[in-house]
Amino acid sequence: MNNYLKDMDFFVNFQLDENFQETIKSRHRDHFSYYSFSEGEKKRIDIALLLTWRHIASMRNSVNVNLLILDEVFDASLDQAGVDDLMKLFNILTGTNLFIISHKLDVLDDKFPKKITVDKVKNFTQIQYY
Repeated sequence: MNNYLKDMDFFVNFQLDENFQETIKSRHRDHFSYYSFSEGEKKRIDIALLLTWRHIASMRNSVNVNLLILDEVFDASLDQAGVDDLMKLFNILTGTNLFIISHKLDVLDDKFPKKITVDKVKNFTQIQYY
C-alpha cells in the first residue's frame, strides 16, 4: 500500500490493524483521518488500496489477473498533478491490460497509446478504435 502511495509521490504512511481500522500518518508523522484529506488525496489512497488488495488476492490464491478496469477514475477530484501521479503508477503496472473508462478525453488523449470511443448518435452506439 505504502509503495503504491510512494509511486504516486504521496508520502503518507497507511496501516490497517486486525479490525481494519486505519492509521494514517503524514507530514511530520501526525495522525490523520481518511476524511481529513482532500478528494484528490483520497482518490490516491483509494487506488493504492485497490491495487494492494488486488496484489494480496493474487498472492493468496496463486492467480495472476492481467486485467484491470477502472471506471471514471480520472473524472473527479484529480488535478493535473494527480493525473500525472496516477499515470506514473499505471506505467509501473507491467503485464496488466488496463482499461480506463472516462469522459475526460481532453485530459487523457495523449496518455494512452490505444483508445476506444463509444458515442451515441441518433439512438445508435458508434464504436471507434484508434
